[in-house]
Amino acid sequence: MSAFTVDLPDELLHCFYTGGRWVPGASSRRVTLVSPSSEEETLSLPLADGAEVDRAVEAARTAFDSGPWPRMTASERAGYLRRFADEIRTRLPLLARLWTAQVGAPISFAQGLIHAGESRFDHFAELVDGYAFRERRPTARGHARVVREPVGVAALIAPWNATFNIFSHKIPAALAAGCTVVLKSPVESPLDALVIAHAAEAAGIPPGVLNVITADTQESAQLVASAAVDKISFTGSVPTGRRIAEVAAQRMARTTLELGGKSAAIILEDADLSTVVPALTPFTMPFSGQICFSQTRILAPRHRLAEVAEAYTAAVRALRVGDPWDPTTDLGPVLNARQYQRVLGYVETGRREGARLLTGGGRSAGFDRGYYIDPTVFTDVTPEMTIAREEIFGPVVTVQGYRDVDEAVRLANDTDFGLSGSVFGADAERAFDVALRVDTGHLAVNGFEISPNVPFGGRKLSGHGREGGPEGLESFLETKAVFMPAS
Repeated sequence: MSAFTVDLPDELLHCFYTGGRWVPGASSRRVTLVSPSSEEETLSLPLADGAEVDRAVEAARTAFDSGPWPRMTASERAGYLRRFADEIRTRLPLLARLWTAQVGAPISFAQGLIHAGESRFDHFAELVDGYAFRERRPTARGHARVVREPVGVAALIAPWNATFNIFSHKIPAALAAGCTVVLKSPVESPLDALVIAHAAEAAGIPPGVLNVITADTQESAQLVASAAVDKISFTGSVPTGRRIAEVAAQRMARTTLELGGKSAAIILEDADLSTVVPALTPFTMPFSGQICFSQTRILAPRHRLAEVAEAYTAAVRALRVGDPWDPTTDLGPVLNARQYQRVLGYVETGRREGARLLTGGGRSAGFDRGYYIDPTVFTDVTPEMTIAREEIFGPVVTVQGYRDVDEAVRLANDTDFGLSGSVFGADAERAFDVALRVDTGHLAVNGFEISPNVPFGGRKLSGHGREGGPEGLESFLETKAVFMPAS
């Protein structure tokens, strides 16, 4: 219990944040959190009912239609965002602990990656301060004034695996644009958004600009379907993303959808494995593979396939599976029993379809409780195999061979997804040329990186729209053109 309650104000355990007030959950419905490492129930928190969803949307609608936030200058909003970022910074240690407590992310992983979320608040504060919300263009009659305006009320929906960091892609961009927002917390990790709301309140963000509810499936669907919501920014599964797109299309609501991934890491024939393997391994199954950008398909030249498979498998075997609170742990448990069974089901399917298991493939030794799965590597994998095509969202990686670069690109593109990827080679510019041929939204050469000033998002079933950089800001803006006569 201490992992949850230390430094947590009492209202975060009992309330939602709506219209600038902490409102106790009115419904009798609750969500019970279960520790992924011990399988013990740890905390019970309120779930919103339909009326509470409506109140949150109404608060955001009123704040947008009648409040000061959309009518402030960009510099004024930037000032609020800087204070918001400062308040977030003071809460980073707590947010890292909550990441571990709620979903089992290793504490060293959480403490390192939590700063990526912080940096996005800083980035959008700086970006909006100098952004051209209005520009003038000459026309035959005189000139046109092109005005960029906030899209309106935005529903921001994040998944359980990296809740704070994913919300950090959405919230500062939406607020910088002048939108008001409703944050829908996932039931598996409901506390992150409430901590964010606490920071917003301390920063003086006006009432109704940021609202937080925790909602299950039916109430989440109600939020998405609300006619008062102008924009939906969703990160999560492909099936849910499809449903959101269908509902939003009925009223032409704007959407940004960041969905699944099945990303390929292409190792070129001249790559130095002594540098490639240490650079690649942490991003093949980070947080036990429960990260959308995981590089889960390693593609290697056939004449080097055995060498690559051996080097990568050795690196994976050196990863320490253990208690997520232990700072020496590399991989902790997967989220829950359903996720545990799902991943092991994919492992069994890989064996049945003829892939060769190099390491892992079952429950980690030494754990009587908790959802621990050994890091797992398959080779002799063909493109039509299930483990080569579907997102497993667990610590499972395939190593495939290719004949030449053309085949490597075909294999990388032979997927319904298009979120991320990487290319490794001695010549970075040649690797860049290969990266240009991969049909995905985000790639890296000879390493891996996500930066707040660079757009992130997918193609194909990985979704549409971008988060981060000016592209992320613009996804919360509408463009208006006003033609003016010569003066």
